[in-house]
Amino acid sequence: MRGTRSDEGNTQIVADMRTHVLLSMQRALWEAVTADLRGVTVSYEGSLDRGGVEARFLYEGEVGDVQAECVSLAETHCIADFPPAVSVAFHAVPNATRDLLTDEEWVFLRWEPET
Repeated sequence: MRGTRSDEGNTQIVADMRTHVLLSMQRALWEAVTADLRGVTVSYEGSLDRGGVEARFLYEGEVGDVQAECVSLAETHCIADFPPAVSVAFHAVPNATRDLLTDEEWVFLRWEPET
């Protein structure tokens, strides 16, 4: 039922989680954006008390040591922003297209000329 106290609370919980995830991702991306990074997507579920965050780092070519280290460091920064009950998993995707999966949103998208 829309407008009930419990719905308003759930809406606020979802908004809080989204805000926390997006701010965490913004900080996690500092110095983690390489020239071959096409985009970063994030999806999340649950709440700040218990939930999950997943991110995909979409690379133009192969993923080397530098790219893997950047993704790992970004993941570590994000893990630090949440309690242990929130799982965080970041994935480097080589030779990626710039497509969103279900329930994902962009947190970084580089400019590319249309082909």
